[in-house]
Amino acid sequence: MDENVSGLRLADILNAYGEQYGCTFVTFPAAAHKGAPDEDVPGIARELGATALLSINVTDFGAKEQYFRALVAAGVSVVSLKIRNNDTGDREYITNTLTKHLRKIAKTLNSTEESVVISVDKSRARPASLQEILDKEFF
Repeated sequence: MDENVSGLRLADILNAYGEQYGCTFVTFPAAAHKGAPDEDVPGIARELGATALLSINVTDFGAKEQYFRALVAAGVSVVSLKIRNNDTGDREYITNTLTKHLRKIAKTLNSTEESVVISVDKSRARPASLQEILDKEFF
């Protein structure tokens, strides 16, 4: 869980739901990596043994191309939670949105061998290949 989500103390709540799907949520070690550039985050996630990074609105990252390339290089996927600005601090809303789609998220992450971005909103979870996104947008 990146620093945008970690501060909401969601890990324990999500772990209660995620256990049945083999998901474990851990918070980003903000103290050790405070202010880390976006493109360093995937490597930090990989060092922690993470399969994916949970973030709010990943498209807001400043260096999107560099960030996506770093994710692919590290073999890390992203679960990008798409929520309204007024819901960013609403722990119940975020928990409900994620748990509604947790089975699909876990299945996607467990069955893919490439880095993916899974866009999650209240109604659905849509996976897409990060490499395909890079190829379409930057070539």
